[in-house]
Amino acid sequence: MLSVKNLTKKIDGRPIVENISFDLENGEILGFVGPNGAGKTTTLRMLACCTAPHSGTAQLNGLDLVRDDLEIRKRIGYLPEVPPLYEYMKVRSYLTTIARLKGIPKIEQKMAVERTIERCYIGDMAKREIGKLSKGYRQRVGLAQAILGDPELLLLDEPTSSLDPGQISEMRDIIREASGKSMVIFSTHILQEIQHLCDRIVLIKNGKVRYQGRLDQYSLADDGRRSLVLKLKGKTQAIETVLSTHSSDLNFDIKPVKNGESVKVSLNFSDSDEIQTGLLKDLLHANIPVLEVAPLAKDLEQTILQYMRSE
Repeated sequence: MLSVKNLTKKIDGRPIVENISFDLENGEILGFVGPNGAGKTTTLRMLACCTAPHSGTAQLNGLDLVRDDLEIRKRIGYLPEVPPLYEYMKVRSYLTTIARLKGIPKIEQKMAVERTIERCYIGDMAKREIGKLSKGYRQRVGLAQAILGDPELLLLDEPTSSLDPGQISEMRDIIREASGKSMVIFSTHILQEIQHLCDRIVLIKNGKVRYQGRLDQYSLADDGRRSLVLKLKGKTQAIETVLSTHSSDLNFDIKPVKNGESVKVSLNFSDSDEIQTGLLKDLLHANIPVLEVAPLAKDLEQTILQYMRSE
């Protein structure tokens, strides 16, 4: 288990990351989300023991981030945004060197390297110089050095950036497979990746946590409100009058349907059967036919963007 408590990092006295706290269980993939400059990379660098926090701490299976940093380094895999590659080395030689640096026993090194080459689909490139590989293959080699030895914690900083769709799909498969043996923190500002890979997210902005929780099919965790879409027949002004006088907690948006005979109304209100039932009764009493009632599926991307834009 990874437990992060009030992790803070300052540069020139200004907090870059401030009081970030979250937990991560074995087998989970945590999406670390936020705009550029939010503090994602700084946080991952602290967890990778590349830079020390000014305050707060993190514990990996009982080991302290600061006090036990040398031991923690042996138990993590880290892929920074720019992979740490020696371009003059050949792929297999490079991974063998990484295996030695990670302290993998000599008798196990060859098997660990070959297994990682297979997992990352780089067998055809194993004898080639890293500097002569495409960006997509260099990214895979970078991921290979991170997952080599099945670390307890895998830290990935924008691992799918600048990859084509096929390479992104393969990268997702590798990360999912790695999560079977490692806890994974996956940093990204590409929101589509969150839906494909992550169990939970931590969303940060300006170095502070804005949201954390699990994901459902469409959105962030339930916020205690209900969203509906209604198809109504009637004049927009009459519909707006009913909605405006029903409840101060009701938010709505009215759009005409192309045929001009009905309107589409998006509603958001406190999760209450009484509010919903009362609203429908008010519409019927005003002689406004209700043609359709359906739940409004929240869009994950729009919901996250709302959190990013909020202060």
